[in-house]
Amino acid sequence: MPDELSSRSNLIDVYASACIILKSYTNCRFHRTYTQLHSILSGRVEAVQPPQITEYLNARKETFKNISDPFGKPSDASRKKLNSGSVTLPDEVVVQVDDVDKEFVVAVSEKFCVDEIQALILFRGFLYNEGLMSAADGTSTAAMVAELLETIAPFYHSERLAFYRCWIPLFRAFDAPDSLIHDAVTNFLNDIIPVPQAFAQSIIAEFRRKTQNKPPEATSGNPKAATDWAKQNSKEQLVLSEALFWAMWGFVPCSGVLVVEIYEAAYDTKLCAQQANATLLLGDEATQLRRDCGALWILIMIEVLELETMAQGLPEISADPVQKDFYVASPDSLKRIHELVINNADSQYVCVYLAWAFVLSRLVIKTEEIKEIPKSYVPFFESILSGLGASSSKQREPVHEFMVTLCLRPEAQLFETMRMFLEQSPLFVTAAAWKMGSSVTDTNAIAFRSIFKGT
Repeated sequence: MPDELSSRSNLIDVYASACIILKSYTNCRFHRTYTQLHSILSGRVEAVQPPQITEYLNARKETFKNISDPFGKPSDASRKKLNSGSVTLPDEVVVQVDDVDKEFVVAVSEKFCVDEIQALILFRGFLYNEGLMSAADGTSTAAMVAELLETIAPFYHSERLAFYRCWIPLFRAFDAPDSLIHDAVTNFLNDIIPVPQAFAQSIIAEFRRKTQNKPPEATSGNPKAATDWAKQNSKEQLVLSEALFWAMWGFVPCSGVLVVEIYEAAYDTKLCAQQANATLLLGDEATQLRRDCGALWILIMIEVLELETMAQGLPEISADPVQKDFYVASPDSLKRIHELVINNADSQYVCVYLAWAFVLSRLVIKTEEIKEIPKSYVPFFESILSGLGASSSKQREPVHEFMVTLCLRPEAQLFETMRMFLEQSPLFVTAAAWKMGSSVTDTNAIAFRSIFKGT
Protein backbone atom coordinates (compact mmCIF):
# COMPACT_ATOMS: atom_id res chain seq x y z
CA MET A 1 0.00 0.00 0.00
CA PRO A 2 2.76 2.58 0.82
CA ASP A 3 4.44 1.84 -2.54
CA GLU A 4 1.18 2.43 -4.38
CA LEU A 5 0.62 5.72 -2.52
CA SER A 6 4.20 6.73 -3.30
CA SER A 7 3.72 5.96 -7.01
CA ARG A 8 0.51 7.96 -7.15
CA SER A 9 2.20 10.80 -5.31
CA ASN A 10 4.97 10.77 -7.91
CA LEU A 11 2.36 10.93 -10.68
CA ILE A 12 0.65 13.89 -9.02
CA ASP A 13 4.01 15.64 -8.67
CA VAL A 14 4.85 15.03 -12.30
CA TYR A 15 1.53 16.29 -13.61
CA ALA A 16 1.56 19.33 -11.30
CA SER A 17 5.08 20.14 -12.46
CA ALA A 18 4.09 19.66 -16.09
CA CYS A 19 1.13 22.02 -15.73
CA ILE A 20 3.44 24.70 -14.36
CA ILE A 21 5.79 24.11 -17.28
CA LEU A 22 2.99 24.44 -19.84
CA LYS A 23 1.82 27.67 -18.22
CA SER A 24 5.20 29.36 -17.79
CA TYR A 25 7.14 28.11 -20.83
CA THR A 26 5.37 30.52 -23.19
CA ASN A 27 7.58 33.29 -21.81
CA CYS A 28 10.68 31.35 -22.81
CA ARG A 29 12.17 31.62 -26.29
CA PHE A 30 12.78 27.87 -26.21
CA HIS A 31 9.11 27.01 -26.44
CA ARG A 32 9.82 27.09 -30.17
CA THR A 33 11.38 23.81 -31.25
CA TYR A 34 14.02 23.61 -33.98
CA THR A 35 11.35 22.09 -36.20
CA GLN A 36 9.21 25.18 -35.67
CA LEU A 37 12.22 27.47 -36.05
CA HIS A 38 13.00 25.89 -39.42
CA SER A 39 9.43 26.57 -40.55
CA ILE A 40 9.67 30.16 -39.33
CA LEU A 41 12.98 30.79 -41.10
CA SER A 42 11.55 29.19 -44.26
CA GLY A 43 8.63 31.66 -44.24
CA ARG A 44 5.98 29.05 -43.53
CA VAL A 45 4.81 30.66 -40.27
CA GLU A 46 3.16 34.06 -40.46
CA ALA A 47 3.10 36.82 -37.84
CA VAL A 48 6.67 36.21 -36.68
CA GLN A 49 8.62 39.43 -37.11
CA PRO A 50 12.41 39.77 -37.68
CA PRO A 51 13.02 41.03 -34.09
CA GLN A 52 11.44 37.84 -32.75
CA ILE A 53 13.50 35.72 -35.12
CA THR A 54 16.62 37.51 -33.91
CA GLU A 55 15.67 36.63 -30.34
CA TYR A 56 15.10 32.96 -31.22
CA LEU A 57 18.46 32.78 -33.00
CA ASN A 58 20.47 34.63 -30.37
CA ALA A 59 19.09 32.37 -27.65
CA ARG A 60 20.55 29.42 -29.56
CA LYS A 61 23.80 31.09 -30.53
CA GLU A 62 26.06 28.63 -28.69
CA THR A 63 24.17 25.69 -30.15
CA PHE A 64 24.61 26.96 -33.69
CA LYS A 65 28.33 27.34 -33.07
CA ASN A 66 28.65 23.60 -32.46
CA ILE A 67 28.03 21.53 -35.59
CA SER A 68 29.35 18.25 -34.20
CA ASP A 69 27.50 18.37 -30.85
CA PRO A 70 24.65 20.88 -31.12
CA PHE A 71 23.14 19.69 -27.85
CA GLY A 72 26.48 19.43 -26.08
CA LYS A 73 27.77 16.69 -23.83
CA PRO A 74 27.00 15.98 -20.16
CA SER A 75 29.14 18.15 -17.91
CA ASP A 76 29.74 18.64 -14.21
CA ALA A 77 28.98 22.35 -14.53
CA SER A 78 25.56 21.78 -16.05
CA ARG A 79 24.76 18.99 -13.60
CA LYS A 80 25.62 21.34 -10.73
CA LYS A 81 23.27 24.02 -12.09
CA LEU A 82 20.51 21.45 -12.47
CA ASN A 83 20.97 20.16 -8.93
CA SER A 84 20.77 23.70 -7.56
CA GLY A 85 17.08 23.72 -8.43
CA SER A 86 17.26 27.00 -10.36
CA VAL A 87 18.53 27.12 -13.92
CA THR A 88 19.10 30.18 -16.08
CA LEU A 89 18.52 29.25 -19.71
CA PRO A 90 20.56 30.83 -22.53
CA ASP A 91 17.75 33.34 -23.15
CA GLU A 92 18.14 34.57 -19.52
CA VAL A 93 14.84 33.02 -18.43
CA VAL A 94 15.14 31.44 -14.97
CA VAL A 95 13.30 28.16 -14.44
CA GLN A 96 12.79 26.24 -11.25
CA VAL A 97 13.61 22.54 -11.38
CA ASP A 98 12.17 20.25 -8.71
CA ASP A 99 13.39 16.77 -7.82
CA VAL A 100 10.89 15.06 -10.12
CA ASP A 101 12.00 17.17 -13.08
CA LYS A 102 15.65 16.41 -12.30
CA GLU A 103 15.05 12.68 -12.51
CA PHE A 104 13.54 12.96 -15.97
CA VAL A 105 16.09 15.48 -17.21
CA VAL A 106 19.05 13.40 -16.03
CA ALA A 107 17.56 10.33 -17.73
CA VAL A 108 17.26 12.26 -21.02
CA SER A 109 20.81 13.56 -20.68
CA GLU A 110 22.23 10.10 -20.07
CA LYS A 111 20.11 8.39 -22.74
CA PHE A 112 21.13 10.73 -25.56
CA CYS A 113 24.46 11.86 -24.12
CA VAL A 114 23.53 15.55 -24.22
CA ASP A 115 24.23 18.45 -21.89
CA GLU A 116 21.95 18.56 -18.85
CA ILE A 117 20.71 22.09 -19.58
CA GLN A 118 19.96 21.10 -23.17
CA ALA A 119 18.20 18.00 -21.84
CA LEU A 120 16.06 20.28 -19.67
CA ILE A 121 15.19 22.40 -22.72
CA LEU A 122 14.37 19.28 -24.74
CA PHE A 123 12.24 17.86 -21.91
CA ARG A 124 10.26 21.08 -21.45
CA GLY A 125 9.94 21.59 -25.19
CA PHE A 126 8.64 18.05 -25.54
CA LEU A 127 5.99 18.55 -22.85
CA TYR A 128 4.98 21.95 -24.19
CA ASN A 129 4.68 20.91 -27.83
CA GLU A 130 3.92 17.18 -27.71
CA GLY A 131 1.76 16.95 -24.59
CA LEU A 132 1.88 14.84 -21.45
CA MET A 133 2.80 11.18 -21.31
CA SER A 134 0.14 8.58 -20.71
CA ALA A 135 -0.03 7.21 -17.20
CA ALA A 136 -2.07 4.80 -15.12
CA ASP A 137 -2.62 4.32 -11.42
CA GLY A 138 0.21 2.46 -9.80
CA THR A 139 2.80 3.43 -12.42
CA SER A 140 6.21 3.65 -10.80
CA THR A 141 8.61 6.51 -11.37
CA ALA A 142 11.06 4.13 -13.06
CA ALA A 143 8.34 3.02 -15.48
CA MET A 144 7.48 6.65 -16.21
CA VAL A 145 11.11 7.45 -16.93
CA ALA A 146 11.28 4.48 -19.32
CA GLU A 147 8.09 5.66 -21.01
CA LEU A 148 9.47 9.18 -21.34
CA LEU A 149 12.69 7.96 -22.95
CA GLU A 150 10.70 5.92 -25.46
CA THR A 151 8.24 8.68 -26.36
CA ILE A 152 10.77 11.52 -26.46
CA ALA A 153 13.23 9.67 -28.75
CA PRO A 154 11.43 10.55 -32.05
CA PHE A 155 11.14 14.16 -30.85
CA TYR A 156 14.87 14.33 -30.06
CA HIS A 157 15.89 12.80 -33.38
CA SER A 158 13.60 15.14 -35.32
CA GLU A 159 15.09 18.08 -33.43
CA ARG A 160 18.60 17.04 -34.45
CA LEU A 161 17.57 16.94 -38.10
CA ALA A 162 15.70 20.23 -37.77
CA PHE A 163 18.78 21.89 -36.26
CA TYR A 164 20.81 21.04 -39.36
CA ARG A 165 17.91 22.02 -41.62
CA CYS A 166 17.78 25.48 -40.03
CA TRP A 167 21.07 26.28 -41.76
CA ILE A 168 19.38 26.01 -45.17
CA PRO A 169 16.99 29.00 -44.87
CA LEU A 170 19.69 30.93 -43.00
CA PHE A 171 22.10 30.73 -45.93
CA ARG A 172 19.30 31.29 -48.44
CA ALA A 173 18.21 34.44 -46.62
CA PHE A 174 21.81 35.64 -46.48
CA ASP A 175 22.00 35.38 -50.26
CA ALA A 176 18.66 37.13 -50.78
CA PRO A 177 18.90 40.88 -50.00
CA ASP A 178 15.15 41.25 -50.59
CA SER A 179 14.31 38.76 -47.84
CA LEU A 180 12.58 40.23 -44.79
CA ILE A 181 15.04 38.44 -42.53
CA HIS A 182 18.16 39.14 -44.60
CA ASP A 183 19.60 41.74 -42.20
CA ALA A 184 18.84 39.72 -39.08
CA VAL A 185 20.31 36.56 -40.58
CA THR A 186 23.39 38.34 -41.95
CA ASN A 187 24.20 39.80 -38.54
CA PHE A 188 23.67 36.43 -36.88
CA LEU A 189 25.82 34.47 -39.33
CA ASN A 190 28.63 37.03 -39.25
CA ASP A 191 28.56 36.84 -35.46
CA ILE A 192 28.72 33.06 -35.09
CA ILE A 193 30.85 32.28 -38.16
CA PRO A 194 33.90 34.57 -38.14
CA VAL A 195 35.74 32.33 -40.64
CA PRO A 196 33.35 30.92 -43.28
CA GLN A 197 35.91 28.46 -44.66
CA ALA A 198 36.46 26.96 -41.20
CA PHE A 199 32.70 26.50 -40.85
CA ALA A 200 32.48 24.61 -44.15
CA GLN A 201 35.43 22.47 -43.12
CA SER A 202 33.64 21.61 -39.88
CA ILE A 203 30.62 20.41 -41.86
CA ILE A 204 32.84 18.28 -44.08
CA ALA A 205 34.63 16.81 -41.07
CA GLU A 206 31.33 16.00 -39.35
CA PHE A 207 29.95 14.42 -42.52
CA ARG A 208 33.03 12.23 -42.87
CA ARG A 209 32.89 11.28 -39.20
CA LYS A 210 29.29 10.16 -39.55
CA THR A 211 30.16 7.90 -42.48
CA GLN A 212 32.62 6.14 -40.17
CA ASN A 213 30.32 6.00 -37.15
CA LYS A 214 29.43 2.64 -35.71
CA PRO A 215 26.32 1.86 -33.64
CA PRO A 216 26.61 2.70 -29.94
CA GLU A 217 27.09 -0.14 -27.49
CA ALA A 218 23.57 0.42 -26.18
CA THR A 219 22.18 -1.01 -29.43
CA SER A 220 24.18 -4.22 -29.11
CA GLY A 221 21.87 -7.22 -29.33
CA ASN A 222 18.99 -5.05 -30.52
CA PRO A 223 18.88 -5.15 -34.35
CA LYS A 224 15.94 -2.74 -34.60
CA ALA A 225 17.64 -0.14 -32.41
CA ALA A 226 20.86 -0.47 -34.43
CA THR A 227 18.99 -0.11 -37.72
CA ASP A 228 17.06 2.93 -36.46
CA TRP A 229 20.32 4.51 -35.34
CA ALA A 230 21.92 3.86 -38.75
CA LYS A 231 18.99 5.48 -40.57
CA GLN A 232 19.12 8.52 -38.30
CA ASN A 233 22.85 8.75 -38.90
CA SER A 234 22.27 8.65 -42.67
CA LYS A 235 19.57 11.30 -42.48
CA GLU A 236 21.97 13.57 -40.61
CA GLN A 237 24.57 13.02 -43.33
CA LEU A 238 22.02 14.11 -45.92
CA VAL A 239 20.95 17.30 -44.14
CA LEU A 240 24.57 18.15 -43.37
CA SER A 241 25.28 17.85 -47.08
CA GLU A 242 22.33 20.13 -47.82
CA ALA A 243 23.71 22.67 -45.35
CA LEU A 244 27.10 22.48 -47.08
CA PHE A 245 25.51 23.04 -50.50
CA TRP A 246 23.75 26.20 -49.34
CA ALA A 247 26.79 27.43 -47.43
CA MET A 248 28.86 27.18 -50.61
CA TRP A 249 26.10 28.79 -52.68
CA GLY A 250 26.82 32.33 -51.52
CA PHE A 251 28.32 32.45 -48.05
CA VAL A 252 31.62 30.55 -48.21
CA PRO A 253 34.22 31.40 -50.89
CA CYS A 254 35.34 28.48 -53.05
CA SER A 255 39.01 28.58 -52.05
CA GLY A 256 41.48 26.03 -53.36
CA VAL A 257 42.01 24.32 -50.02
CA LEU A 258 38.27 23.99 -49.43
CA VAL A 259 37.47 22.67 -52.90
CA VAL A 260 40.18 20.05 -52.47
CA GLU A 261 38.68 18.98 -49.12
CA ILE A 262 35.24 18.68 -50.70
CA TYR A 263 36.56 16.57 -53.57
CA GLU A 264 38.57 14.33 -51.24
CA ALA A 265 35.51 13.79 -49.03
CA ALA A 266 33.34 12.95 -52.03
CA TYR A 267 35.78 10.48 -53.55
CA ASP A 268 36.87 8.92 -50.24
CA THR A 269 33.27 8.19 -49.26
CA LYS A 270 32.34 7.20 -52.82
CA LEU A 271 29.54 9.75 -52.81
CA CYS A 272 28.26 8.61 -49.41
CA ALA A 273 28.19 4.92 -50.42
CA GLN A 274 31.20 4.02 -48.27
CA GLN A 275 29.63 3.54 -44.83
CA ALA A 276 31.08 1.83 -41.77
CA ASN A 277 27.56 0.63 -40.89
CA ALA A 278 26.60 -0.42 -44.43
CA THR A 279 25.25 -3.79 -43.23
CA LEU A 280 22.56 -1.95 -41.25
CA LEU A 281 21.46 0.25 -44.14
CA LEU A 282 19.03 -2.13 -45.79
CA GLY A 283 15.64 -1.55 -47.31
CA ASP A 284 14.20 1.08 -49.64
CA GLU A 285 14.48 3.99 -47.20
CA ALA A 286 18.17 3.45 -46.51
CA THR A 287 18.89 2.96 -50.22
CA GLN A 288 17.08 6.20 -51.07
CA LEU A 289 19.03 8.08 -48.41
CA ARG A 290 22.34 7.01 -49.95
CA ARG A 291 21.16 7.88 -53.46
CA ASP A 292 19.94 11.32 -52.45
CA CYS A 293 23.12 12.05 -50.54
CA GLY A 294 25.26 10.90 -53.47
CA ALA A 295 23.31 13.05 -55.92
CA LEU A 296 23.69 16.05 -53.65
CA TRP A 297 27.45 15.58 -53.46
CA ILE A 298 27.63 15.52 -57.26
CA LEU A 299 25.90 18.91 -57.24
CA ILE A 300 28.27 20.22 -54.57
CA MET A 301 31.31 19.12 -56.57
CA ILE A 302 30.00 20.94 -59.63
CA GLU A 303 28.84 23.93 -57.60
CA VAL A 304 32.26 24.74 -56.12
CA LEU A 305 33.84 24.87 -59.58
CA GLU A 306 31.71 27.97 -60.26
CA LEU A 307 31.17 27.15 -63.91
CA GLU A 308 29.06 30.23 -64.51
CA THR A 309 31.85 32.48 -63.25
CA MET A 310 34.34 30.61 -65.42
CA ALA A 311 32.06 31.01 -68.45
CA GLN A 312 31.46 34.72 -68.00
CA GLY A 313 35.11 35.65 -68.11
CA LEU A 314 38.49 33.97 -68.33
CA PRO A 315 40.00 33.16 -64.91
CA GLU A 316 42.86 35.18 -63.51
CA ILE A 317 46.23 33.44 -63.64
CA SER A 318 48.74 35.49 -61.75
CA ALA A 319 51.52 35.19 -59.20
CA ASP A 320 49.59 37.74 -57.14
CA PRO A 321 45.88 37.25 -57.96
CA VAL A 322 43.29 39.79 -56.89
CA GLN A 323 40.76 37.15 -55.83
CA LYS A 324 42.88 35.00 -53.55
CA ASP A 325 39.94 33.03 -52.13
CA PHE A 326 39.05 31.53 -55.54
CA TYR A 327 40.38 28.04 -56.21
CA VAL A 328 42.00 29.07 -59.50
CA ALA A 329 44.35 31.29 -57.45
CA SER A 330 45.99 28.17 -55.98
CA PRO A 331 48.02 26.18 -58.55
CA ASP A 332 48.69 23.45 -55.98
CA SER A 333 44.95 23.04 -55.44
CA LEU A 334 44.34 22.94 -59.19
CA LYS A 335 46.90 20.18 -59.52
CA ARG A 336 45.36 18.18 -56.66
CA ILE A 337 41.80 18.56 -57.99
CA HIS A 338 42.98 17.45 -61.43
CA GLU A 339 44.64 14.35 -59.98
CA LEU A 340 41.48 13.45 -58.07
CA VAL A 341 39.20 13.89 -61.09
CA ILE A 342 41.45 12.02 -63.49
CA ASN A 343 41.87 9.10 -61.07
CA ASN A 344 38.11 8.75 -60.59
CA ALA A 345 36.68 8.31 -64.07
CA ASP A 346 33.83 5.96 -63.14
CA SER A 347 30.47 6.70 -64.75
CA GLN A 348 28.95 7.87 -61.46
CA TYR A 349 31.33 10.87 -61.60
CA VAL A 350 30.81 11.62 -65.30
CA CYS A 351 29.10 14.98 -64.70
CA VAL A 352 31.96 16.14 -62.49
CA TYR A 353 34.46 14.84 -65.05
CA LEU A 354 32.79 16.91 -67.77
CA ALA A 355 32.59 20.01 -65.55
CA TRP A 356 36.31 19.83 -64.80
CA ALA A 357 37.06 19.45 -68.51
CA PHE A 358 35.28 22.75 -69.07
CA VAL A 359 37.36 24.41 -66.32
CA LEU A 360 40.54 23.13 -67.97
CA SER A 361 39.43 24.48 -71.32
CA ARG A 362 39.00 27.96 -69.86
CA LEU A 363 42.39 27.79 -68.17
CA VAL A 364 44.05 26.72 -71.42
CA ILE A 365 42.48 29.60 -73.31
CA LYS A 366 43.75 31.97 -70.65
CA THR A 367 47.34 30.74 -71.12
CA GLU A 368 47.11 31.73 -74.76
CA GLU A 369 46.35 35.32 -73.77
CA ILE A 370 49.04 35.94 -71.18
CA LYS A 371 52.66 36.60 -72.06
CA GLU A 372 54.15 34.24 -69.52
CA ILE A 373 52.77 31.57 -67.22
CA PRO A 374 53.71 32.27 -63.58
CA LYS A 375 56.32 29.83 -62.29
CA SER A 376 53.98 28.49 -59.60
CA TYR A 377 51.51 27.41 -62.32
CA VAL A 378 54.06 25.80 -64.65
CA PRO A 379 53.90 22.23 -63.19
CA PHE A 380 50.10 22.24 -63.41
CA PHE A 381 49.92 23.51 -66.97
CA GLU A 382 52.67 21.16 -68.08
CA SER A 383 50.58 18.27 -66.87
CA ILE A 384 47.44 19.33 -68.75
CA LEU A 385 49.06 20.77 -71.89
CA SER A 386 51.23 17.73 -72.57
CA GLY A 387 48.08 16.04 -73.80
CA LEU A 388 46.89 12.46 -74.00
CA GLY A 389 46.46 10.02 -76.84
CA ALA A 390 48.50 7.84 -79.13
CA SER A 391 52.24 8.39 -78.75
CA SER A 392 52.67 8.15 -82.52
CA SER A 393 50.59 11.28 -83.04
CA LYS A 394 52.50 14.33 -84.15
CA GLN A 395 50.20 16.51 -82.07
CA ARG A 396 48.63 14.93 -79.05
CA GLU A 397 45.08 15.77 -78.04
CA PRO A 398 44.74 18.31 -75.16
CA VAL A 399 43.64 16.76 -71.90
CA HIS A 400 40.31 18.57 -71.69
CA GLU A 401 39.35 17.52 -75.22
CA PHE A 402 40.27 13.93 -74.48
CA MET A 403 38.18 14.09 -71.29
CA VAL A 404 35.16 15.30 -73.24
CA THR A 405 35.65 12.45 -75.71
CA LEU A 406 35.60 9.98 -72.81
CA CYS A 407 32.41 11.54 -71.44
CA LEU A 408 30.66 11.12 -74.79
CA ARG A 409 31.40 7.42 -75.05
CA PRO A 410 28.30 5.22 -74.48
CA GLU A 411 29.85 3.43 -71.50
CA ALA A 412 30.24 6.76 -69.67
CA GLN A 413 26.43 7.06 -69.55
CA LEU A 414 26.56 10.85 -69.53
CA PHE A 415 23.13 11.51 -70.99
CA GLU A 416 21.52 8.67 -69.04
CA THR A 417 22.91 10.14 -65.84
CA MET A 418 21.74 13.65 -66.67
CA ARG A 419 18.28 12.35 -67.60
CA MET A 420 18.09 10.42 -64.32
CA PHE A 421 18.92 13.59 -62.36
CA LEU A 422 16.35 15.75 -64.12
CA GLU A 423 13.52 13.23 -64.39
CA GLN A 424 13.88 10.87 -61.43
CA SER A 425 15.95 12.40 -58.65
CA PRO A 426 14.03 13.84 -55.64
CA LEU A 427 16.43 16.79 -55.82
CA PHE A 428 14.71 17.89 -59.04
CA VAL A 429 11.31 16.16 -59.01
CA THR A 430 8.98 16.89 -56.10
CA ALA A 431 6.58 14.13 -57.07
CA ALA A 432 9.46 11.65 -57.02
CA ALA A 433 10.46 12.86 -53.56
CA TRP A 434 6.95 12.22 -52.24
CA LYS A 435 6.66 8.86 -53.96
CA MET A 436 10.06 7.64 -52.73
CA GLY A 437 9.68 9.04 -49.23
CA SER A 438 12.83 11.11 -49.70
CA SER A 439 14.30 13.02 -46.75
CA VAL A 440 15.54 15.87 -48.96
CA THR A 441 14.49 19.10 -47.28
CA ASP A 442 13.77 21.27 -50.34
CA THR A 443 13.18 19.59 -53.68
CA ASN A 444 13.38 21.18 -57.12
CA ALA A 445 15.25 24.23 -55.82
CA ILE A 446 16.24 26.79 -58.43
CA ALA A 447 19.83 26.56 -57.21
CA PHE A 448 19.93 22.83 -57.98
CA ARG A 449 18.80 23.46 -61.54
CA SER A 450 21.17 26.39 -61.93
CA ILE A 451 24.14 24.24 -60.97
CA PHE A 452 23.14 21.37 -63.22
CA LYS A 453 22.46 23.73 -66.11
CA GLY A 454 26.11 24.77 -65.87
CA THR A 455 27.17 21.24 -66.60
